[in-house]
Amino acid sequence: MKHLLSIGLSCATVAAFAQLPEAIKLTEQEQFEKATSAFMAIVKANPKSGEAWFYMGENYFADGRNDSAALAFRHGIEVNPNYPLNYAGLGKVLRDEGHAAEAQAEFDKATEVATLKTNKYSKQQVASSYREVAEGLLAGKQPDFAAALALLQKAIDLYPKDAEAYIIKGDALFDQNPRDGSAPLENYKLAMDLEPLSAKPVARKAFMYYRAKNFTGSVEEYTKAIALEPGFAPAYRGRAEAYFMARDFDKATTDMRKYLELNVGNTSARVRNAQFLFLVKKYDESLQEIQALEREGVKNMTLKRLKAFDFAEQGRFQAADTALQAYFTQQPKAKVISVDYEYKAKIYQGLAREQEKNPPIKIVNGTAIVDGNKTTLTGQTQNPDGSTTLSFKLTPYDSLAGATYLMAARMDPAKDYLFLEAAKAFTDAKAYGKAVAAMREKVKDGRAEVNDWYYLGSMANRAGLFSTADSAWAMYISKQPNIYQGYLYRARAHAGMDTADVKSWTAKPFYEEVIRKMKPEEQQSRKADLEEAYNYMGLYFLYSADAKDPAMAKCWFEKVGALNAGTSITKQVNEVFLKMKELKDLAPAGACTIEGQP
Repeated sequence: MKHLLSIGLSCATVAAFAQLPEAIKLTEQEQFEKATSAFMAIVKANPKSGEAWFYMGENYFADGRNDSAALAFRHGIEVNPNYPLNYAGLGKVLRDEGHAAEAQAEFDKATEVATLKTNKYSKQQVASSYREVAEGLLAGKQPDFAAALALLQKAIDLYPKDAEAYIIKGDALFDQNPRDGSAPLENYKLAMDLEPLSAKPVARKAFMYYRAKNFTGSVEEYTKAIALEPGFAPAYRGRAEAYFMARDFDKATTDMRKYLELNVGNTSARVRNAQFLFLVKKYDESLQEIQALEREGVKNMTLKRLKAFDFAEQGRFQAADTALQAYFTQQPKAKVISVDYEYKAKIYQGLAREQEKNPPIKIVNGTAIVDGNKTTLTGQTQNPDGSTTLSFKLTPYDSLAGATYLMAARMDPAKDYLFLEAAKAFTDAKAYGKAVAAMREKVKDGRAEVNDWYYLGSMANRAGLFSTADSAWAMYISKQPNIYQGYLYRARAHAGMDTADVKSWTAKPFYEEVIRKMKPEEQQSRKADLEEAYNYMGLYFLYSADAKDPAMAKCWFEKVGALNAGTSITKQVNEVFLKMKELKDLAPAGACTIEGQP
């Protein structure tokens, strides 16, 4: 009986191992739950198989379940310490979690075990170890492209028939330099040549096009991948996202439904569906899917993040704030991404608007009711007339939003536009100095756009940093020399540099440019700006020690009166300057014009 039982177990082991390629395929098709069940059966039949534990760990990692992946890899090491891939897998998890030094120790162990002569691994097996270590080096927020690409080349030199090595190399090259698609494409093509019936390398090529914003090309490549393997679910999901970015929402929705059909009952597919619903701005449906998954006991950090985002897009900022706080409490810091802080900042801005519309302190039957989440009551004073003065401090949500936008911008160089959002939030908080500092970060390293100089100049003017403003407006004018506004704001910067006691009058040439550059059709709609320039010219000729000319001053002031913009300047000129004894009885200069003005 014992002998027969042994034979039975051996047959079960062989049968289970025959299922390993099928289980790996399920992972590639993003059917993670089915893959997990298949791997469980395999390791139950052969619990000492380092290979089976490795692919189980890979399945967990692809599903975002790092803790389970690490356990699988560690168990694989425990049952077979001479199988190198589990060290590489564990290193990948550690690097993804932000533990680069610990990860490197595992990578070193993987290559050591793979190349140990007593283990007698083939060239293909050693190459696979190099490939897996290389993939691990690409994990986390700071991929080591140089080391990974060197190892991938080593793997390819050792075993040039490994399509997966070319796919990973293509991904690495594109991540390293997204502006150059030629090298990645070359490697994807080599992978396709090695596995002409596989959808995977074609789908990777499609994803590269997607990231390069070539959505038409992406759709074409995903369609080719689907033709090769009609059941390859990730291609439908990828094509749905490409269709969405191309604004073909009907086809995007159809493809996402097909993706769900192929992964029916798959929790991970439903998680992706919730993400897709958010992407297509169906926030109510996305939230409903998330809440349904939560009721089923699904615990997923992507869902926690998305829940807060959905609430924010619905304008439910208190609920969004609560949800995002719960997310940050549970998400490891190494896994927090730029968009998390971006939404946190948006939520702060929403709370700031709510706080402004609905003051957090109310008086009910003579009693102060304070919302502790929005304000802190700092004290109260009894007045002689019997009334009570309450002192309270509002939560500075706009300042918090600015600081949080900065965190998001600094995490992702591709999101340098968030420096501008930070500056705007600081401006709302009247923290103009911080707004200027944020814009300085935006324009450094040659990344500035034309309007960045506009915003920097405006904010610096408001902050009283007139030298900074002057430099910013000089840059703006160099890029927009025919628009009068740059000259107007630069004139204001120069006027701001003057004091009540010392007038340099350096703003004059810029106000002259305002008069010169303003188009005739703008003069009626922009009266106040033109009036400002006329008024400055009048003041210059009235008070300048070097060019005092009362008759010319009167001429410019009369232009202000004729323009009749209806501002405080209009009133001051009509009621003060034109009635000054020094000017009243003077005949104005024959003509006060600027050479070149329309």
